[in-house]
Amino acid sequence: MQDIVDHRDRSLDPEVKSSKKLTAVIDIGSNSVRLVVFDGPSRVPMPKFNEKVLCGLGRDLGSSQLLGQDAMDQAMAALRRYAALVNQMGIDRVLVAATAAVREADNGSEFVADVEQECDFNVQVLSGKQEARYAGLGVLSGMPYAHGLVGDLGGGSLELVKVDDHRIENTATLPLGALRLWQMDMDNQQLADYLNDYFSKVDWLSELKGKNFYVVGGAWRALARYHISKTGHSLNIIHNYKLSLPEMLETISEVKELSDDYLRAMPLVPKSRVSTMRTAAIIMEQLFTIITPKSIIFSANGLREGMLFSELKKPVRKRDPLLEACRDMAAREGRFAEHGEEIFSWMKGAFYHIPEKGQRLALASATLSDIAWLMSTDYRAPQAFRRIFRAPFSGIGHKGRAIVALAVYARYRGNLDGNAPEDGLALVSEEERGHSLSLGLALRLSHTLSGGTIGILPRTKLTVEGDVVVLYLPEDLSMLRGVHVESRLNSLAASFNKTSEIRIMRDR
Repeated sequence: MQDIVDHRDRSLDPEVKSSKKLTAVIDIGSNSVRLVVFDGPSRVPMPKFNEKVLCGLGRDLGSSQLLGQDAMDQAMAALRRYAALVNQMGIDRVLVAATAAVREADNGSEFVADVEQECDFNVQVLSGKQEARYAGLGVLSGMPYAHGLVGDLGGGSLELVKVDDHRIENTATLPLGALRLWQMDMDNQQLADYLNDYFSKVDWLSELKGKNFYVVGGAWRALARYHISKTGHSLNIIHNYKLSLPEMLETISEVKELSDDYLRAMPLVPKSRVSTMRTAAIIMEQLFTIITPKSIIFSANGLREGMLFSELKKPVRKRDPLLEACRDMAAREGRFAEHGEEIFSWMKGAFYHIPEKGQRLALASATLSDIAWLMSTDYRAPQAFRRIFRAPFSGIGHKGRAIVALAVYARYRGNLDGNAPEDGLALVSEEERGHSLSLGLALRLSHTLSGGTIGILPRTKLTVEGDVVVLYLPEDLSMLRGVHVESRLNSLAASFNKTSEIRIMRDR
């Protein structure tokens, strides 16, 4: 195992990392107006408050160049409420961005002037390029290794962004929002022809054939929610939900034929998105005739997260979002100083064979291995599993979070029995189940041996020598072996189908 421990320069952390510092982002979109209050900016800002109102500012853009009066009234009412909330919350920093509908409408500037006067906001009307860039950065903030095409489908526009090597490359913004096109009332063939006319003008799209497609936007996320509901997928989290091209095309085909009443009855499908789901499905289907993506990966992060991400220093941006979130959680909820890196380094001797992707999951598991100490002993394992399995982590897929959650469950329980981990077990193979168990048993041994404190593990050594898992102890720590250490070393070795031995390192 290579060294992936991140010895961070804490001086790079923004001052606003303090939990007392909050940033509000207000997104005046073509379909919704939303307020999100983040505890940041930081590498992994957590939303403290999130509210949206579907106003439909871009509803008439397909037939008119004006924002509708009813939509503006609804938006203004929502924005007045948001202004009052951020004032009461004591938030000093408020970012307000308006997108396609306000940008394109003839009365958009007048609406912005009214908002600024009534709400005391400084509204930034984003250009199409800015909107696309922030959407791309939002995806990169949660999926730093994204390589392919980002598509952000809003109510008034579609942003397309080529991402690679942690950066934004090409961008395009097109007047192809789901709400706008739905109101134009074209039949399926007319809509497909209309879309193809615009897509054919983006000359770099064909370069992305066979690459991943990263999905942003409420209308497209509704398609993922439909698929999760239909298949009974065990984790109702959109971020990093991944479908193959055949699975996505089958979903699109079904949604195009289903009635609104049927879609509204689906447990996870937002009723407010049903009217535009078929339009959104056809937009994606037509785009796929050009890019033919390898996989379709849904992102919970978008423009708002991208705005915060853009303000971070480059060294902070490059930090791993999964490991950063795990460290933050461990610092808040662990007993002693967070020492996941120490545990991970100690475990290397027994898990030297796992690839780099597995190393990240091992380090994440080690970092989170003490978060349930406050719970009653009977509930530590299931609470730890649920806490991790459902946490709003970035930079990890559904299978990866299952492996981490199962490992920490096994750290507390010593096995993977019980009802609690069933949802996680449904996402992993038998081999991955065995790996999760071994990982958890190594974590269990590490905490038993060290008492959960730092400084002991580096003086000991865990290794695999042929058919034996060996724990080396220095002579002055030989009294730490104990019956529990021996028992848990035996359990770890048995998970590898090996025997175990404790050896004392004599002073020379």
